[in-house]
Amino acid sequence: MTMIATEKTEARRNAAPTAGEKPAGTPSPADSASEAALNAGTGTVLPPAPSAPPAQPASAPKQAPSVSAETPKPAPSEPEASGSALTQAAPPPAFYTKDLSVFYGEKQAIKQVSMAFPDRQVVALIGPSGCGKSTFLRSLNRMNDLIPGASIQGEIWIGGHNICDSKTDVVRLRQKIGMVWQRPNPFHKSIYENVAFGPRYHGVKNKAALDQLVEECLRKTALWDEVKDRLHQSGLALSGGQQQRLCIARSIAVKPDILLMDEPASALDPVSTAKVEELIAELKQDYTIVIVTHNMHQAARVSDKTAFFFLGDLVEYDDTNKIFTNPTRKSTDDYISGRFG
Repeated sequence: MTMIATEKTEARRNAAPTAGEKPAGTPSPADSASEAALNAGTGTVLPPAPSAPPAQPASAPKQAPSVSAETPKPAPSEPEASGSALTQAAPPPAFYTKDLSVFYGEKQAIKQVSMAFPDRQVVALIGPSGCGKSTFLRSLNRMNDLIPGASIQGEIWIGGHNICDSKTDVVRLRQKIGMVWQRPNPFHKSIYENVAFGPRYHGVKNKAALDQLVEECLRKTALWDEVKDRLHQSGLALSGGQQQRLCIARSIAVKPDILLMDEPASALDPVSTAKVEELIAELKQDYTIVIVTHNMHQAARVSDKTAFFFLGDLVEYDDTNKIFTNPTRKSTDDYISGRFG
């Protein structure tokens, strides 16, 4: 009997856990934390991890690779594949239009055009005569306000402001968005005064500051060396190409952010046209430029992006190289190929 009692006592001692020892089958805090983290990372409910044998306390963390293999996370997409990352990384546009429509009385000339204009790039507007490209251009600094019966619907956003708002100061607006017209139109003033007039009107009164500004603008337009000895002669005495460059100098003298050009070389000879095109390439380092042109070769040479207008609609807008080599729309291809227009 003494031997049997001793054996029972020994069995009870072996079955009871000692102090500091967990009962068999109870997961450790580390095991529970690993399981919770894995469940949270995969978004799925996993079965409880099997209890680890006492001799192998590190067996539970070794299960992590198998859980990852069962619920793999999708690899991040490459920017080249989706294009979304590149789009998000692109700088904000200098300005943009949203559902812009222009009317002359009851006639709709521009139909809900939405475009974004990249900062310090040249955008060419092309299309047959009467398609609305010049009307669209003039709306960008609200020059259409001067035409009786003209009205605008939609939005034009520049610097966080919708300039179509009735409270917009159009004088200030046209200082920030300069305009160069199809035919040279210098003031009936001296070469010097053509450039100095705008800054003086906007508050520059110091003679030395005006002298410096006039020279700076004439140098930017490659005109200084040609006229520096006759600054007080009439601007109308210059050649057509010189007059157009003088008008560009007059526009940039008031420190605009954007330059609008409505067929700036259409009335010029080939040599003067080449000088204006060279000037546009230099000016885009400091300004966003929008140019209307009927010259397809000119659009291809000077612009970064091209928009094709037809009957008041924006048909296609893309990088110039794409428009001229692989347009999306057949009508675009027909126009630039000379099959209509």
